[in-house]
Amino acid sequence: MRKQKSSLEVKYQLIKENLRTQLNIYFNDIQAIFPDSPKSSLYWMLSKMVDEGYLKRVRNGVYSFNEMKGKSAVYLSNMARQIKEILDEEGFEYYISGMDVLSKFMQHVPENYPIIVFVEKTAYQEILWILREKNIMATEPTLFKETFYNYMYTSEKSIVILYKTDNFNYEENNIATTEKAFIDLFYAITRNKYPLAIQELARAYNNMVRLGAIDQRKLVKTSYIRNLQYDIRYIVESKYITEDALEFVNNIRREY
Repeated sequence: MRKQKSSLEVKYQLIKENLRTQLNIYFNDIQAIFPDSPKSSLYWMLSKMVDEGYLKRVRNGVYSFNEMKGKSAVYLSNMARQIKEILDEEGFEYYISGMDVLSKFMQHVPENYPIIVFVEKTAYQEILWILREKNIMATEPTLFKETFYNYMYTSEKSIVILYKTDNFNYEENNIATTEKAFIDLFYAITRNKYPLAIQELARAYNNMVRLGAIDQRKLVKTSYIRNLQYDIRYIVESKYITEDALEFVNNIRREY
């Protein structure tokens, strides 16, 4: 079942429909759209929109649209588009995650990379069979490393890592949220030997933060799905950690 748009997202869409041509958005503009709402409610709404990444705060009482919010700038690879067409036609629940969502934030995108796809748990084997019947090399996460290094020397096609799920709360229009895509790719790199340098993902993360394209609180919340909460909290809070504390932790780790 598809999730409905939140009240905040509905209000944001209304603002965008009315003010899309404006470079800056003023509080008076918002009042004109919601004339029956008290000022306190509107200020709270705008604060939430900034927190969620819908708007950027230019200065007190002045905002602008965050053009990196949403999925309009997601450019799927040829293989991801092919998988999307197949699964749409078959009518399965799924979403594409990882590199296909985050590549727009990367400086160096590999020409050929494994595609991360989540599919409904109850139809997993059927989907695996359908993709293989269509000459797409789909594999389970536990078999990825062995399959990838055997397959990469015999084909120019991207391999597909197929994950089971019964949770579709972190996707929209079959595309993972930015936060979920980051978690999935971080997990794949650090746990499943996904062939991407961690430095490249770090640069992408810095770009997302700079552009306001990722919600760090949502990122931490999403990390619990993969039991990555300690890693992700450390990443998100790293800018607040002093060099002395980092040295202290390094000394503790050497004692283990």
